[in-house]
Amino acid sequence: MGQNRPAIERQKEIFHMISQVGTAYVTNLSKKFNVTPETIRKDLEILEKEGMILRIHGGAVLNHKSPVHRQMGNVDTKASVAKEAASMIENGDIIALDSSDFSLQLAKEIKEKDVTVITNSISITLELLNQGNIRLITIGGYVNLESYSFIGAVAEKSLENYNIGKYFLSCSGFDLSQVFEKHEGEAQVKRRFLEAADDVILLADHSQFNKKSLTSLMKINSVSMLIIDSKLPLQNLTSLKSIGINVLVAD
Repeated sequence: MGQNRPAIERQKEIFHMISQVGTAYVTNLSKKFNVTPETIRKDLEILEKEGMILRIHGGAVLNHKSPVHRQMGNVDTKASVAKEAASMIENGDIIALDSSDFSLQLAKEIKEKDVTVITNSISITLELLNQGNIRLITIGGYVNLESYSFIGAVAEKSLENYNIGKYFLSCSGFDLSQVFEKHEGEAQVKRRFLEAADDVILLADHSQFNKKSLTSLMKINSVSMLIIDSKLPLQNLTSLKSIGINVLVAD
């Protein structure tokens, strides 16, 4: 028999609490949800089996190596940016999605659209796998376990013959000059996507502004549009617009 719905909802809330704070204890969770400590221990056992948390004496901590954790961070911001991005996609479009959390959220927003999606993301592939209205193309290659994506020479070469209308991607940071990517292998694949795309739409949140990484991915003026959350300070927004960047602020 499967779990009952209240248990599933409780486990989701427990995970959300741990993802926000980093840790939680059985005694506190038992009081909060008005269930026995044994029930909470079973919840934590299930969450640990799913790779979302690690149990410790008396409670649990977040499993930072989990792809689920990577995808859950700052969900509200990513969802608002993704919704704005989805409004730019029309039936018949050929789009590409990188392996970022933003693109995964975008994939969730376009399930009803009749589009072609090209991606190197394993998570996005699984998300869209059973959508009959979406023509899904996943490039192969070496698996990067940090981002659950395909990278390497095979991935790069497989993009040579594609024509992409809109490429949606995120980054590790950007400033008034450049867009940065922390992983060189990811950067190489993203560059191949960039070469094949007519329009490049950068998805970001305010914390990524003026944040630099080892690898420069592209010049900021190569971006067709930047979609960012509303927490970006006004002076930074003004600076971006003053150099000609087309910025769309998500609500």
